[in-house]
Amino acid sequence: MSTIRLVPARPDQKPVIANLIQLYLHDMTEFMPFPVGAGGRYAYDFLDRFWRSPYLIMSGDEIAGFALVIDECPLTGRAPCWFMAEFFVLKAYRKTGTGRAAVAQALKAHPGQWHIAVPHANRAAQTFWAKTLAPQAPISRDTHFDGDDWRLHQFVAG
Repeated sequence: MSTIRLVPARPDQKPVIANLIQLYLHDMTEFMPFPVGAGGRYAYDFLDRFWRSPYLIMSGDEIAGFALVIDECPLTGRAPCWFMAEFFVLKAYRKTGTGRAAVAQALKAHPGQWHIAVPHANRAAQTFWAKTLAPQAPISRDTHFDGDDWRLHQFVAG
């Protein structure tokens, strides 16, 4: 397996992450509705809001996904608090340790209080985050936010 690196995304790489978001949203339509606009793209209005600590997940020299980390929790209103606003690993890199390695690097890069929220409907993500965060011994609870049910994991990293 290639070395997994979480690389800060440069401003000129914002279109790369915008393209990856289309794949991310496509995958999520399996359990959450996302409308496709007249131009054939999924609507996504949060990239500017979440462009605070953007990362590309790299496997060797290849893009394997992305992570958008912000410094406040939209679900609880807590700030400062690190929050994984978006996290996506391309299907070819899933179940290889890529996601776990990227999360470990994100937690190391941003020590302190963390909140990670996962929609109940996303069963694969529920399993991934429960396993990946187990070493952090999070306090986890269910919450309702913006019309959806979520599992919220709270812990301190680093």
